[in-house]
Amino acid sequence: MNHFLKNNNDFYYRTVGGDVLGAPPKPKKKSRTGVAIIACLLVVIVGIGGGAGGTLLASHFINAMNGNAGVSFRPQIPHASGSYVRGTREPAENVHLTTSDTLVINNNTTEFSPAELFEVVRDGVVGIEVLYSSSRFATAEDYQLVGSGFIFTTDGYVLTNDHVIEGAESVVVLVDDYDDPNIIHRYEAEIIGSDNKTDLAVLKITCGEDFKALPIGDSSALRVGTYISPIGYPLGLEKSMTHGIVSGLNREFDDGGYELSSIQFDAAVNNGNSGGPLLDMYGSVVGIVNKKLVFGNYVDNIGLAITINEAVPIINDLILYGAVSSRPMLGITPAVLNEYIAALYGVDMTSGILVREINPKAPARNSDLSVGDIIIEIGGVPVANVTDVQGQIKNNRPGDIIELTVLRFNEAGTERRVTIEIELANEAELEWE
Repeated sequence: MNHFLKNNNDFYYRTVGGDVLGAPPKPKKKSRTGVAIIACLLVVIVGIGGGAGGTLLASHFINAMNGNAGVSFRPQIPHASGSYVRGTREPAENVHLTTSDTLVINNNTTEFSPAELFEVVRDGVVGIEVLYSSSRFATAEDYQLVGSGFIFTTDGYVLTNDHVIEGAESVVVLVDDYDDPNIIHRYEAEIIGSDNKTDLAVLKITCGEDFKALPIGDSSALRVGTYISPIGYPLGLEKSMTHGIVSGLNREFDDGGYELSSIQFDAAVNNGNSGGPLLDMYGSVVGIVNKKLVFGNYVDNIGLAITINEAVPIINDLILYGAVSSRPMLGITPAVLNEYIAALYGVDMTSGILVREINPKAPARNSDLSVGDIIIEIGGVPVANVTDVQGQIKNNRPGDIIELTVLRFNEAGTERRVTIEIELANEAELEWE
């Protein structure tokens, strides 16, 4: 027997930070043909005002750096016999960073119609159920269908959003029977790794036979106007598909600089689509659906999906280490200058990043950077806040050398402009040792 997966309006709100702003009462469970469980989609709430987490304005959309040069879009998945050491920076000895034969290669060169696409990929889309409180006597009725996902290796690796499984005591993946779509198999999943900064999570399910997996595509080939289709479980309904076009590329939020760039599309998505695949018309995954833009009743069909090319390095790290192993950092404790902070520290500047402390484990400790310096440029680009800093370094790797321009004041208060080269630190090394 083969196995494969299934996968708008404002029933369930979440801020980018994951705060629940409002939710309906928990509905009663019904039969499979009438599932009414409310599923969660990470919703970008725009212009509503107040509420937990505040609001995000449409002006927070900015263009990310163009292109995906040097990004391999096929994950380097360990072999099925491999294992990882969770919470460490080293994989187990039997894990090898070689492309596994459990990945599916898409050799299709002809565009499918929407109906053909659904039939080809439907078995690779899955539903995600979670149990939020542990119980010795937990049954299927205690689980809530909260999102979507997709199988991307034949040995059962599943990708979804971090916010879909956030707070879960245990996770179950729903997979359609390959011979009878009216039968659903429930597989208890192991959470291999998750990352809330990029909103990605990898699960693992196991059975005696291969799963049907969706091929990973190349999101750099997308253009505005390209046809796409998201598939998932909106509002807990049976696997559903919508269809539309790419409306914009390289969308990025002002959210600390770690968030991966997004694909904007006009196909309808709702609560429960989170974690499901965004597919091109050749049958490959080009994005992971995780947001929609909401502004009262004034915004329609602005869906967002994480770009698959940028997600691949995160996926690799989650599989091998259970966390992101190489996120670049300056290695400083910053203070964003304003009139209050400037007065507090006695600095005659109200814009820039004040270096309050340099982490003793960071390479910057051995550079010419000093506590009290004010960072005003990175690589010649002005920076005014932490988001600007992260935006300038996130496309680098730990160990890369970057150039900082800082303002330095002597005891007499004389200002001097200094250019300093520092080596970027690895966030994992700063936190895990």
